Formats: sequence, C-alpha cells, structure tokens
Amino acid sequence: MPRIPPHPALRPYVRHYLLLHVQMHEVPVHQRIKPIPPDADQSLFFYPRSSVKAITNSTAESRTSAASIFVGQQTSRINIQFGDDHLIIQVCFQPGFLYQLLGKIPISSFQNEEMNAEYLTDAGMKDLNEQLREETDYGRMIGLIEAYLLKKLAQLRPEVLPIDKVILALKDTHLPLSLDWLADQACLSPRQLERKFQERMGMSPKFYARIARFDRTFKLKQQQPQLDWHDVAYACGYFDYSHLMRDFRQFAEVPPSMLLAQDMASPDWGNRF
Repeated sequence: MPRIPPHPALRPYVRHYLLLHVQMHEVPVHQRIKPIPPDADQSLFFYPRSSVKAITNSTAESRTSAASIFVGQQTSRINIQFGDDHLIIQVCFQPGFLYQLLGKIPISSFQNEEMNAEYLTDAGMKDLNEQLREETDYGRMIGLIEAYLLKKLAQLRPEVLPIDKVILALKDTHLPLSLDWLADQACLSPRQLERKFQERMGMSPKFYARIARFDRTFKLKQQQPQLDWHDVAYACGYFDYSHLMRDFRQFAEVPPSMLLAQDMASPDWGNRF
C-alpha cells in the first residue's frame, strides 16, 4: 500500500494518502480482523464501499463506522472488521492540523472515538462521500478529496505555527527532548505548551512522545520483520527491551511478537508496503 503524495499546496497540512481495496467475499467474517494499536497520526478515513466495524479490543464492544470519519489521537487498541468490499482511503494529516481543520475544536473532546466527518464539517463532506461511492478510478477519488481539502484551506487560511513544528519534531525524532527545550522552540512557556499541546493532540507532550516511539517501533518491525526485537527497540530510542514490553502491553494489550503475528494474519497483509 504505497504512500501517495499530496498536492504541493497541501503538503504543509497533509503527509500522504493511503488507499487499499481488497475483496473479502470469500473470507469468513471472523478472519477479517486487523489490529489497530495507537499510532502518532491524526487522520480522515473514507469507506466508499462496505462499512467497517471498530471493535474495542479490551471489551469486544463494536460500532459501525460512518462513510467518513475523523480519528484523533488513539491511546488504546481497537480492531477493525472489514466488510465484503473493503475500500479504504486514509488522509494522514501533518501533526496538529486536524485541530485547525475542525475549527479549533480541542482534540481531547473526541479522544479514542471515531467522529462522523459529516457531523463536524460542512455539506461538502456529504457530497464528497456520495461522489466517492460513484467513482471507480482511484486517482479520481484522490482528486475529489484533494479538491475538497483545497477548498477548505482557502476558507480557513490555516497557519503553521512553531508549536506545529515542535509536534512534528516529537513525532519523528529518536532522541529524548525536554519540555523546556520544546517550549523554547514553540516560543511558549512550559505551561502554555502543555495547554496548547493538549488542545491539538489530546494529550501531554510526554505521553505523545511515548506513542510516537511505540508507533515507529512497530512500523519498523512490520517493514523489516527479520530484525530482532532488541535491535528494533534500540534503533527507535528505547533504553532497553523491558521499556518496549511495557509500551506494547499498554498500547497493544499483547506482547510485541503476538501483535506482529496478529497483524500478519489480517487479510490485508499481502497488499501492504
């Protein structure tokens, strides 16, 4: 599932798109499960064909997703159950942009919940969902989404502020960064940084750094499964393997090797990377 780069005008706000389309008609329903542990991204997801179910891993409670959903900052694992005709398009935003796109609604107000995108935006989102349902060409689907986002940008005129660069630094670095250094880079006091970070990301900088490190670790192992877990841990900034185990048990609710096995058993595995 290669990453699709955004239109140049969208690059300050959108990291990339992901598109996956797989037929599940021959796959038993109980085998259509994909584990989704917390990651460091905030996204807009479209499901133009079959709907999907989001299942809370710890309770088995399930809910059916809308045709398009915003996902803020996850802190716990869910599982996704694919429909018969599974087409998913993910708009992966630059860190902190979702806060601006939604009119500065604090992201903490819908942490760990998927929000119906039609409820949080304008009538154009409903029209976009209808257009995507009728379209069959993947390139034109991305084009429709980009046209909607470019129109929103023209209306919002969002700014990329120093705090947005700080969030990106936390997401991408393997090095520990102090709160004082982050606050200085954001041109804020430590207290102001904590407050504004909570608004944009729904959590503290320290907790987000943990999720970002966990996310980098799991994605590296997914892409290079031949690597030893200890080597992956050190490469991604963990002090030792026990710290990696702690994060996996909190965020994935299973040990590292079990999460990887569950992920490789999901029906989309051969269509990724």
